Amino acid sequence: MSDKNQKINNLIGASLEKLDSLADVNTVIGKPIVTASGCQVIPFSKVTLGNLTGGGEYGDVKVIKETDAFPFAGGSGAVVSMKPLGFLVDDGKTCRILKITEEPIDNLIERAGEIVHDIMAKD
Repeated sequence: MSDKNQKINNLIGASLEKLDSLADVNTVIGKPIVTASGCQVIPFSKVTLGNLTGGGEYGDVKVIKETDAFPFAGGSGAVVSMKPLGFLVDDGKTCRILKITEEPIDNLIERAGEIVHDIMAKD
């Protein structure tokens, strides 16, 4: 492999290695939390990653020998976005999802089935 390809590969490898440590499985599905009543709560999130890496050799336009090399320039940029989405709640009898939404109407629609079930169980 040529020297210029090796430099770009090293740059990309270092960038991806850092991103891998940011978004491990414990970031997406969090560690379980057990409450005093024995209920288990597991947080989950949405993680979005973007990565851009590039490089090249720059210098005067001239005929160069195979052993000569232009100066290498490279750069890497990344964006990480984490948004909590909700919780998995396991109380030993049922397991349900509690979503975190910004719209109250979404919460009402998602909980409609649960509300109807609670009303029917009281009759």
